[in-house]
Amino acid sequence: MKFLIPFFTLLAFGYLSLQMSSCTKEKVPLPSVSNPVINNCPDTISFQNQVFPMIDVNCNTSGCHDSGAGGYTLTNHSQISANAEIILKVIKHESGVEPMPQGQSKLADSLAQQFNCWISQGKADN
Repeated sequence: MKFLIPFFTLLAFGYLSLQMSSCTKEKVPLPSVSNPVINNCPDTISFQNQVFPMIDVNCNTSGCHDSGAGGYTLTNHSQISANAEIILKVIKHESGVEPMPQGQSKLADSLAQQFNCWISQGKADN
């Protein structure tokens, strides 16, 4: 018993010294949709005002992706968001995919970046 008192005293002293000297890390908040700074995305991208018009003008031409004849139907948010990653690859003309729009030059890099930002921001239906 005589040996247990010094043992517990040392144990308690060691615990207190650890608590007093431990450092804490500053927490850095992650970017949110209201303040996105992901992949050079300073602004929130609107599906209705930016993403859908780009898809509609460049992909939903008669006989292409407006009716499924081209393999993918891209006429609403759920269809576009479900296929967002492959859409990004084809509009960037990445290897391993068929470049789109078919038979046309690559879309402007700014449009691809905008689409990428929309994906990074969670593919919101806004």
